[in-house]
Amino acid sequence: MLVWIAALLMTGAVLAALLLPLLRRGRGDAAVPESTHDLAVYRDQLAELSRDETLGRIGMAEAEAARNEIMRRMLEAQSRRQAAAPAVAGAESGRRLAAAAAVALPVAALLTYATMGRPDLPGSPAASRLAHAVETGDFPAMVAQVEQHLAKHPDDAAGWLVIAPAYRRLGRPDDAADAYAQAIRLGKGSPGLIADYGEALMLANGGLISAEARQAFSEALKQDAGSAKARFYLNLADGQEGKRVEALKGFRDMLASAPKDAPWRQAVEAQIAELEQAPAEREAMIRGMVESLDQRLQREGGDVEGWMRLARSRMVLGEREKAVKALDAAAERFRGDAKAMDAIAAARKELGL
Repeated sequence: MLVWIAALLMTGAVLAALLLPLLRRGRGDAAVPESTHDLAVYRDQLAELSRDETLGRIGMAEAEAARNEIMRRMLEAQSRRQAAAPAVAGAESGRRLAAAAAVALPVAALLTYATMGRPDLPGSPAASRLAHAVETGDFPAMVAQVEQHLAKHPDDAAGWLVIAPAYRRLGRPDDAADAYAQAIRLGKGSPGLIADYGEALMLANGGLISAEARQAFSEALKQDAGSAKARFYLNLADGQEGKRVEALKGFRDMLASAPKDAPWRQAVEAQIAELEQAPAEREAMIRGMVESLDQRLQREGGDVEGWMRLARSRMVLGEREKAVKALDAAAERFRGDAKAMDAIAAARKELGL
Protein backbone atom coordinates (compact mmCIF):
# COMPACT_ATOMS: atom_id res chain seq x y z
CA MET A 1 0.00 0.00 0.00
CA LEU A 2 2.88 2.33 0.83
CA VAL A 3 4.27 1.74 -2.65
CA TRP A 4 1.04 2.91 -4.28
CA ILE A 5 0.83 5.98 -2.04
CA ALA A 6 4.43 6.86 -2.84
CA ALA A 7 3.79 6.38 -6.54
CA LEU A 8 0.69 8.59 -6.31
CA LEU A 9 2.63 11.35 -4.56
CA MET A 10 5.52 11.12 -7.04
CA THR A 11 3.18 11.19 -10.03
CA GLY A 12 1.35 14.17 -8.59
CA ALA A 13 4.60 16.01 -8.05
CA VAL A 14 5.74 15.37 -11.61
CA LEU A 15 2.41 16.48 -13.07
CA ALA A 16 2.42 19.57 -10.91
CA ALA A 17 5.83 20.49 -12.27
CA LEU A 18 4.62 19.93 -15.82
CA LEU A 19 1.33 21.76 -15.39
CA LEU A 20 2.72 24.72 -13.41
CA PRO A 21 3.71 26.68 -16.53
CA LEU A 22 0.07 26.51 -17.70
CA LEU A 23 -0.93 28.48 -14.62
CA ARG A 24 1.39 31.33 -15.48
CA ARG A 25 -0.36 33.72 -17.83
CA GLY A 26 1.58 34.60 -20.98
CA ARG A 27 4.54 32.31 -20.39
CA GLY A 28 3.98 30.24 -23.58
CA ASP A 29 2.83 33.09 -25.79
CA ALA A 30 6.34 34.06 -26.94
CA ALA A 31 7.49 30.56 -27.77
CA VAL A 32 5.78 30.19 -31.13
CA PRO A 33 6.76 33.61 -32.53
CA GLU A 34 10.38 33.03 -31.44
CA SER A 35 10.68 29.58 -33.04
CA THR A 36 8.80 30.76 -36.13
CA HIS A 37 11.28 33.61 -36.45
CA ASP A 38 14.14 31.11 -36.11
CA LEU A 39 12.72 29.00 -38.94
CA ALA A 40 12.49 32.07 -41.18
CA VAL A 41 16.10 32.94 -40.38
CA TYR A 42 17.28 29.41 -41.17
CA ARG A 43 15.35 29.38 -44.46
CA ASP A 44 17.04 32.66 -45.39
CA GLN A 45 20.38 31.10 -44.49
CA LEU A 46 19.68 28.12 -46.76
CA ALA A 47 18.75 30.45 -49.62
CA GLU A 48 21.88 32.55 -49.07
CA LEU A 49 23.99 29.39 -48.92
CA SER A 50 22.54 28.23 -52.25
CA ARG A 51 23.34 31.62 -53.80
CA ASP A 52 26.91 31.54 -52.49
CA GLU A 53 27.34 27.99 -53.79
CA THR A 54 25.98 28.96 -57.21
CA LEU A 55 28.30 31.98 -57.39
CA GLY A 56 31.26 29.90 -56.33
CA ARG A 57 31.83 31.73 -53.04
CA ILE A 58 31.89 28.46 -51.11
CA GLY A 59 33.04 24.95 -52.00
CA MET A 60 30.70 21.99 -52.40
CA ALA A 61 32.00 20.18 -49.29
CA GLU A 62 31.72 23.30 -47.12
CA ALA A 63 28.26 24.04 -48.50
CA GLU A 64 27.03 20.52 -47.75
CA ALA A 65 28.34 20.66 -44.18
CA ALA A 66 26.75 24.06 -43.63
CA ARG A 67 23.46 22.89 -45.16
CA ASN A 68 23.34 19.87 -42.84
CA GLU A 69 23.95 22.06 -39.80
CA ILE A 70 21.24 24.53 -40.82
CA MET A 71 18.76 21.68 -41.40
CA ARG A 72 19.59 20.26 -37.97
CA ARG A 73 18.83 23.63 -36.39
CA MET A 74 15.63 23.91 -38.41
CA LEU A 75 14.46 20.57 -37.09
CA GLU A 76 15.25 21.63 -33.54
CA ALA A 77 13.37 24.90 -34.02
CA GLN A 78 10.43 23.02 -35.50
CA SER A 79 10.42 20.68 -32.49
CA ARG A 80 10.32 23.69 -30.12
CA ARG A 81 7.56 25.22 -32.23
CA GLN A 82 5.49 22.04 -32.08
CA ALA A 83 5.97 21.75 -28.35
CA ALA A 84 5.01 25.38 -27.73
CA ALA A 85 2.02 25.63 -30.05
CA PRO A 86 -0.39 23.48 -28.01
CA ALA A 87 0.49 25.42 -24.87
CA VAL A 88 -0.31 28.71 -26.58
CA ALA A 89 -3.54 27.42 -28.14
CA GLY A 90 -4.82 25.97 -24.91
CA ALA A 91 -3.50 28.50 -22.41
CA GLU A 92 -6.88 29.68 -21.14
CA SER A 93 -8.45 26.27 -20.83
CA GLY A 94 -5.21 24.94 -19.36
CA ARG A 95 -5.38 27.37 -16.48
CA ARG A 96 -8.93 26.30 -15.69
CA LEU A 97 -8.19 22.58 -15.88
CA ALA A 98 -4.73 22.48 -14.37
CA ALA A 99 -5.87 22.06 -10.77
CA ALA A 100 -8.37 19.32 -11.62
CA ALA A 101 -5.90 17.52 -13.88
CA ALA A 102 -3.22 17.51 -11.19
CA VAL A 103 -5.55 15.38 -9.06
CA ALA A 104 -7.55 13.40 -11.61
CA LEU A 105 -4.76 12.35 -13.96
CA PRO A 106 -2.52 10.67 -11.35
CA VAL A 107 -5.49 8.80 -9.87
CA ALA A 108 -6.73 7.67 -13.29
CA ALA A 109 -3.26 6.64 -14.37
CA LEU A 110 -2.61 4.60 -11.26
CA LEU A 111 -6.01 2.89 -11.39
CA THR A 112 -5.48 1.99 -15.03
CA TYR A 113 -1.99 0.69 -14.40
CA ALA A 114 -3.20 -1.30 -11.39
CA THR A 115 -5.67 -3.20 -13.57
CA MET A 116 -3.87 -3.34 -16.94
CA GLY A 117 -0.23 -2.55 -16.22
CA ARG A 118 2.61 -4.92 -17.12
CA PRO A 119 5.71 -3.86 -15.16
CA ASP A 120 7.55 -6.90 -16.53
CA LEU A 121 7.55 -5.55 -20.11
CA PRO A 122 10.53 -3.52 -21.41
CA GLY A 123 10.18 0.16 -22.29
CA SER A 124 9.60 1.46 -25.81
CA PRO A 125 12.88 2.33 -27.60
CA ALA A 126 11.03 4.18 -30.39
CA ALA A 127 9.19 6.40 -27.93
CA SER A 128 12.45 7.12 -26.13
CA ARG A 129 14.18 8.05 -29.37
CA LEU A 130 11.42 10.48 -30.29
CA ALA A 131 11.33 12.00 -26.83
CA HIS A 132 15.08 12.69 -26.83
CA ALA A 133 15.67 13.25 -30.55
CA VAL A 134 16.87 16.83 -30.24
CA GLU A 135 19.10 16.17 -27.24
CA THR A 136 20.77 13.18 -28.89
CA GLY A 137 20.94 14.69 -32.37
CA ASP A 138 18.99 11.72 -33.77
CA PHE A 139 18.20 13.08 -37.26
CA PRO A 140 15.71 10.37 -38.35
CA ALA A 141 13.89 10.69 -35.02
CA MET A 142 13.65 14.47 -35.42
CA VAL A 143 12.17 13.91 -38.87
CA ALA A 144 9.67 11.48 -37.33
CA GLN A 145 8.68 14.18 -34.82
CA VAL A 146 7.96 16.63 -37.63
CA GLU A 147 6.01 13.93 -39.50
CA GLN A 148 3.80 13.38 -36.46
CA HIS A 149 3.19 17.11 -36.24
CA LEU A 150 2.33 17.42 -39.95
CA ALA A 151 -0.07 14.49 -39.73
CA LYS A 152 -2.09 16.60 -37.28
CA HIS A 153 -1.38 19.98 -38.92
CA PRO A 154 -1.13 19.42 -42.69
CA ASP A 155 -1.45 23.14 -43.43
CA ASP A 156 1.71 24.08 -41.54
CA ALA A 157 3.86 25.43 -44.39
CA ALA A 158 6.86 25.89 -42.13
CA GLY A 159 6.80 22.21 -41.24
CA TRP A 160 6.80 21.14 -44.90
CA LEU A 161 9.67 23.54 -45.62
CA VAL A 162 11.64 21.94 -42.81
CA ILE A 163 11.01 18.34 -43.69
CA ALA A 164 11.46 18.53 -47.50
CA PRO A 165 15.27 18.94 -47.49
CA ALA A 166 15.46 16.47 -44.60
CA TYR A 167 13.78 13.84 -46.80
CA ARG A 168 16.35 14.60 -49.50
CA ARG A 169 19.16 13.99 -47.03
CA LEU A 170 17.59 10.68 -45.99
CA GLY A 171 17.35 9.51 -49.61
CA ARG A 172 13.55 9.75 -49.80
CA PRO A 173 12.98 11.80 -53.00
CA ASP A 174 9.32 10.79 -53.36
CA ASP A 175 8.54 12.14 -49.90
CA ALA A 176 10.68 15.20 -50.58
CA ALA A 177 8.74 15.95 -53.78
CA ASP A 178 5.45 15.62 -51.92
CA ALA A 179 6.69 17.91 -49.14
CA TYR A 180 7.81 20.57 -51.64
CA ALA A 181 4.44 20.28 -53.38
CA GLN A 182 2.64 20.83 -50.07
CA ALA A 183 4.76 23.90 -49.30
CA ILE A 184 4.08 25.33 -52.77
CA ARG A 185 0.37 24.62 -52.31
CA LEU A 186 0.46 26.66 -49.11
CA GLY A 187 1.88 29.71 -50.87
CA LYS A 188 5.63 29.13 -50.53
CA GLY A 189 6.33 28.89 -54.27
CA SER A 190 9.62 30.80 -54.51
CA PRO A 191 11.80 30.14 -57.61
CA GLY A 192 14.34 28.23 -55.53
CA LEU A 193 11.67 26.08 -53.91
CA ILE A 194 10.04 25.30 -57.25
CA ALA A 195 13.42 24.27 -58.69
CA ASP A 196 14.00 22.05 -55.65
CA TYR A 197 10.60 20.49 -56.29
CA GLY A 198 11.54 19.74 -59.89
CA GLU A 199 14.84 18.22 -58.77
CA ALA A 200 13.07 15.98 -56.25
CA LEU A 201 10.66 14.83 -58.98
CA MET A 202 13.63 14.00 -61.20
CA LEU A 203 15.37 12.01 -58.45
CA ALA A 204 12.15 10.17 -57.69
CA ASN A 205 11.94 9.30 -61.41
CA GLY A 206 15.36 7.67 -61.48
CA GLY A 207 17.15 10.71 -62.91
CA LEU A 208 14.78 11.20 -65.86
CA ILE A 209 13.13 14.60 -66.16
CA SER A 210 9.38 14.11 -66.51
CA ALA A 211 6.98 16.60 -68.06
CA GLU A 212 5.96 17.68 -64.55
CA ALA A 213 9.57 18.26 -63.53
CA ARG A 214 10.28 20.19 -66.74
CA GLN A 215 7.27 22.39 -66.03
CA ALA A 216 8.60 23.10 -62.54
CA PHE A 217 12.05 24.08 -63.87
CA SER A 218 10.45 26.28 -66.55
CA GLU A 219 8.37 28.06 -63.92
CA ALA A 220 11.41 28.57 -61.69
CA LEU A 221 13.39 30.03 -64.61
CA LYS A 222 10.44 32.23 -65.54
CA GLN A 223 10.44 33.71 -62.05
CA ASP A 224 14.23 33.89 -61.78
CA ALA A 225 16.21 34.08 -65.04
CA GLY A 226 19.42 33.55 -63.07
CA SER A 227 18.44 30.17 -61.63
CA ALA A 228 21.43 27.97 -62.50
CA LYS A 229 19.65 24.86 -61.25
CA ALA A 230 16.62 25.43 -63.47
CA ARG A 231 18.78 26.18 -66.54
CA PHE A 232 20.95 23.11 -65.96
CA TYR A 233 18.04 20.70 -65.69
CA LEU A 234 16.17 22.20 -68.64
CA ASN A 235 19.27 21.69 -70.78
CA LEU A 236 19.57 18.18 -69.41
CA ALA A 237 15.93 17.55 -70.32
CA ASP A 238 16.65 18.60 -73.91
CA GLY A 239 19.51 16.11 -74.05
CA GLN A 240 17.34 13.32 -72.64
CA GLU A 241 14.70 14.06 -75.28
CA GLY A 242 17.24 13.75 -78.09
CA LYS A 243 17.56 17.50 -78.69
CA ARG A 244 21.35 17.35 -78.48
CA VAL A 245 22.02 20.52 -80.45
CA GLU A 246 19.72 22.58 -78.20
CA ALA A 247 21.14 20.98 -75.07
CA LEU A 248 24.74 21.58 -76.15
CA LYS A 249 24.03 25.23 -76.93
CA GLY A 250 22.28 25.70 -73.59
CA PHE A 251 25.16 24.22 -71.61
CA ARG A 252 27.73 26.23 -73.58
CA ASP A 253 25.78 29.42 -72.89
CA MET A 254 25.74 28.56 -69.18
CA LEU A 255 29.48 27.96 -69.21
CA ALA A 256 30.17 31.22 -71.05
CA SER A 257 28.38 33.27 -68.39
CA ALA A 258 29.49 31.23 -65.36
CA PRO A 259 32.02 32.45 -62.79
CA LYS A 260 35.31 30.59 -63.10
CA ASP A 261 34.91 29.10 -59.64
CA ALA A 262 31.19 28.27 -59.88
CA PRO A 263 30.66 24.91 -58.10
CA TRP A 264 28.38 23.65 -60.89
CA ARG A 265 30.88 24.52 -63.63
CA GLN A 266 32.38 21.04 -63.59
CA ALA A 267 28.97 19.42 -63.97
CA VAL A 268 28.21 21.62 -66.99
CA GLU A 269 31.58 20.80 -68.56
CA ALA A 270 30.89 17.09 -68.08
CA GLN A 271 27.53 17.43 -69.86
CA ILE A 272 29.16 19.31 -72.74
CA ALA A 273 31.83 16.65 -73.10
CA GLU A 274 29.23 13.89 -73.09
CA LEU A 275 27.07 15.64 -75.69
CA GLU A 276 30.07 16.38 -77.90
CA GLN A 277 31.12 12.76 -77.72
CA ALA A 278 27.66 11.60 -78.77
CA PRO A 279 27.68 13.62 -82.06
CA ALA A 280 31.24 12.48 -82.69
CA GLU A 281 30.26 8.84 -82.28
CA ARG A 282 27.21 9.38 -84.49
CA GLU A 283 29.33 11.03 -87.17
CA ALA A 284 31.83 8.17 -87.03
CA MET A 285 29.01 5.69 -87.49
CA ILE A 286 27.64 7.65 -90.47
CA ARG A 287 31.10 7.87 -92.03
CA GLY A 288 31.48 4.12 -91.69
CA MET A 289 28.17 3.53 -93.45
CA VAL A 290 29.05 5.98 -96.25
CA GLU A 291 32.44 4.42 -96.83
CA SER A 292 30.81 1.00 -96.95
CA LEU A 293 28.31 2.26 -99.54
CA ASP A 294 31.11 3.81 -101.61
CA GLN A 295 33.12 0.60 -101.63
CA ARG A 296 30.09 -1.48 -102.63
CA LEU A 297 29.17 0.86 -105.51
CA GLN A 298 32.76 0.91 -106.75
CA ARG A 299 32.84 -2.86 -106.65
CA GLU A 300 29.37 -3.78 -107.89
CA GLY A 301 28.20 -0.72 -109.80
CA GLY A 302 24.74 -0.56 -108.26
CA ASP A 303 21.93 1.66 -109.51
CA VAL A 304 21.82 5.39 -110.08
CA GLU A 305 19.85 5.96 -106.85
CA GLY A 306 22.71 4.46 -104.86
CA TRP A 307 25.23 6.87 -106.43
CA MET A 308 23.03 9.89 -105.75
CA ARG A 309 22.55 8.74 -102.15
CA LEU A 310 26.32 8.52 -101.84
CA ALA A 311 26.72 12.06 -103.20
CA ARG A 312 24.15 13.45 -100.77
CA SER A 313 25.83 11.67 -97.84
CA ARG A 314 29.21 13.13 -98.83
CA MET A 315 27.69 16.61 -98.80
CA VAL A 316 26.19 16.05 -95.34
CA LEU A 317 29.67 15.13 -94.11
CA GLY A 318 31.10 18.26 -95.72
CA GLU A 319 33.00 16.28 -98.35
CA ARG A 320 32.13 18.28 -101.45
CA GLU A 321 34.93 16.97 -103.64
CA LYS A 322 34.01 13.36 -102.91
CA ALA A 323 30.38 14.16 -103.73
CA VAL A 324 31.47 15.51 -107.14
CA LYS A 325 33.57 12.39 -107.74
CA ALA A 326 30.58 10.17 -106.86
CA LEU A 327 28.35 11.86 -109.45
CA ASP A 328 31.17 11.85 -112.03
CA ALA A 329 31.60 8.11 -111.48
CA ALA A 330 27.84 7.62 -111.85
CA ALA A 331 27.80 9.61 -115.12
CA GLU A 332 30.62 7.46 -116.46
CA ARG A 333 28.77 4.26 -115.58
CA PHE A 334 25.37 5.35 -116.95
CA ARG A 335 26.57 7.32 -119.99
CA GLY A 336 24.19 5.57 -122.38
CA ASP A 337 21.16 5.76 -120.08
CA ALA A 338 19.30 9.02 -120.81
CA LYS A 339 16.97 8.65 -117.83
CA ALA A 340 19.89 8.02 -115.46
CA MET A 341 21.81 10.98 -116.88
CA ASP A 342 18.81 13.25 -116.32
CA ALA A 343 18.64 12.05 -112.68
CA ILE A 344 22.37 12.74 -112.20
CA ALA A 345 22.01 16.23 -113.70
CA ALA A 346 19.11 16.93 -111.34
CA ALA A 347 21.22 15.77 -108.40
CA ARG A 348 24.07 18.11 -109.40
CA LYS A 349 21.63 21.01 -109.47
CA GLU A 350 20.05 20.00 -106.15
CA LEU A 351 23.42 19.77 -104.41
CA GLY A 352 24.92 22.80 -106.10
CA LEU A 353 27.58 20.76 -107.85
